[in-house]
Amino acid sequence: MTTHAHFLRQLLLVLRLQSLRRAVPFEELRDYLLEQTSLRDLAPNYSQRTFQRDLPKIAERFGVTIAHDRRAGGYVVTSTDPLPEGYQRLLDAFELQEFLRLPTALSPFVQWESRRPLGTEWLQPLLRAVQQRRQVAFQYHKFWDDEPSARTVSPLLLKEFKGRWYLLAHDPARQGLRCFGLDRIQALESTAHSFEPPADFQPEAYYAHSFGIIRPDHELPADIVLALKPTQGQYLKSFPLHSSQRVLVDTDEELLIQLTVYNTHDLLMELLSLGDQVQVLAPASLRAQLKQIHAAAVSCCTT
Repeated sequence: MTTHAHFLRQLLLVLRLQSLRRAVPFEELRDYLLEQTSLRDLAPNYSQRTFQRDLPKIAERFGVTIAHDRRAGGYVVTSTDPLPEGYQRLLDAFELQEFLRLPTALSPFVQWESRRPLGTEWLQPLLRAVQQRRQVAFQYHKFWDDEPSARTVSPLLLKEFKGRWYLLAHDPARQGLRCFGLDRIQALESTAHSFEPPADFQPEAYYAHSFGIIRPDHELPADIVLALKPTQGQYLKSFPLHSSQRVLVDTDEELLIQLTVYNTHDLLMELLSLGDQVQVLAPASLRAQLKQIHAAAVSCCTT
């Protein structure tokens, strides 16, 4: 079984025990793992001995201790804080990697996006470096530069946006936080140098008001009010643009929603992608910005 599959298996065990919140017999854990599509095809069995070898790895990778509770008759998590919600997205990423390795005999029944995210091979070593507070070194090749540049940074957070993964890190050479696309990272290596996160850094709050990966340092979030046509509105009700989204008006004629987010390029691109299905009611500056871009596009098409 591949290293990615080992990681996936161990993460599944942690998430399963934390979601059930009770003692779980080994046989139940084994059956659950073997029910998972990618694991079932990669491992026909899962032994007690393999499970025992997984436990110290789980403690090392996730900071989660699992022990057998004889009185309750099963395994329980004995020391940890609940895993952040972001771990579920990591699970999805690793599960996708394993799924894409499945036999070609499944191809008549599954059709996936031909564009696959790059750089996901760095997820596991970066996650380990974040947990262990170890600096990492890599070559970073910006799309607009001819050559990559060497970076040594303190990794703080992994973030997903629109199928791509990003690393938020403190860059000592530039004395600030920087965001790196994993698809532009080359030759990643963990170093022996440890670090302490910036005193004012709060990972759960840093992107709380961001749509995407841009987080302005000297701006406040804005109340964005959008009017959507009914059909498009249903899509945004079932898959909100942001966690702050709330419905102001919901009728057969229109849907009004409000987001409290930074007014960034990522948000602008998302609104432009909705075309005439959305109107910006507030703030006036964003409304004027979209109007100007649409007018420029019309001018390009008519010249």
